Amino acid sequence: MQNIFARAFLLTSQMAYSNFTLAKLKKDYGLQQKDTFLFQNIDIQNITPSQRLSEDLQEAKEVPLMSEKAKSEYIIAPITRELKRNNPFITIFSGYTFNIESDSELSGSPDFLVSAKPSIVEPERPVFCLVESKNKEASEGFAQCAAEMYAARVFNQENNEPYETIYGVVTNAYDWVFLKLEGNTIFIDKERYFLNELPKLLGILQFIINQYKS
Repeated sequence: MQNIFARAFLLTSQMAYSNFTLAKLKKDYGLQQKDTFLFQNIDIQNITPSQRLSEDLQEAKEVPLMSEKAKSEYIIAPITRELKRNNPFITIFSGYTFNIESDSELSGSPDFLVSAKPSIVEPERPVFCLVESKNKEASEGFAQCAAEMYAARVFNQENNEPYETIYGVVTNAYDWVFLKLEGNTIFIDKERYFLNELPKLLGILQFIINQYKS
């Protein structure tokens, strides 16, 4: 079984993550992009959302979700809290500064960062998944998320947790696109997952965590 999270599960001056492009990642870090079906032929088990999550998302329908911040607070954050409730061994950070000391360009604050350490006050290795929120098209966040994933792998390596595979997610709250960094390739899922298929979306997220656990 592959290790699939750079350990700690998706922005500052200098070169904030949001300023990266896929072309820069290729030129400066040797990363290649490949579109694929990340979860094809994998038995993903749907997960029924808890009553608490269902109520949170129902309340979100009554809020004007016109901004990235609103979508993050009312839709994405409740989903990440559900993951934490189901997986107590992880810690999810929201908007935490995640700078790599050895590379000043790898700096900034991912929207959500997941560490496989419970109840910690700052990110510790392993960091294994990052979540990026976008207001419009999810594709707007691919390069930013990929840069954060690469930073997570460097972070893990520098802290003696050299796991090669990291996951990321970019979402506008309604459409969710998964990414995977493995070796020198950024895999971008051709499949889109949608909020109105919440059990399937939760199943994908849990699959990622389960892969790490095993």
